[in-house]
Amino acid sequence: MEKKGEKQMLKKGDLCKHFKGKTLDEKNIYRILEVGVTYSGDKSENPISNLAVYENIFQGKIFARELEDLEAELSEEKQKEYGQVHRVEKLTPEEIEIVKNKFEKLLKTGKDCDTITKWC
Repeated sequence: MEKKGEKQMLKKGDLCKHFKGKTLDEKNIYRILEVGVTYSGDKSENPISNLAVYENIFQGKIFARELEDLEAELSEEKQKEYGQVHRVEKLTPEEIEIVKNKFEKLLKTGKDCDTITKWC
């Protein structure tokens, strides 16, 4: 778990976990595709700056959200419940190995091969 009050900096290529879920297996795992993206919308809207574009590595779904929101600290209650300080946190080297092993098992079954081979 990251330290409270410590600012994390997500960057392109990082593998991250969403806070929801008690174990790594229950959490959504994302790969950061790009940071600092601006959405300009149509001419009547104000642009939204500093977006992060990220992909759920098991489902292949792609999302965009303000980077500040992804890096936001959780309430103390949620930190205790989920064991994370931030909404989305980088995976540790140990967690990356666990996720890679999960991918290897999925590859052996042939399940969702197009999605899961993108980062492995």
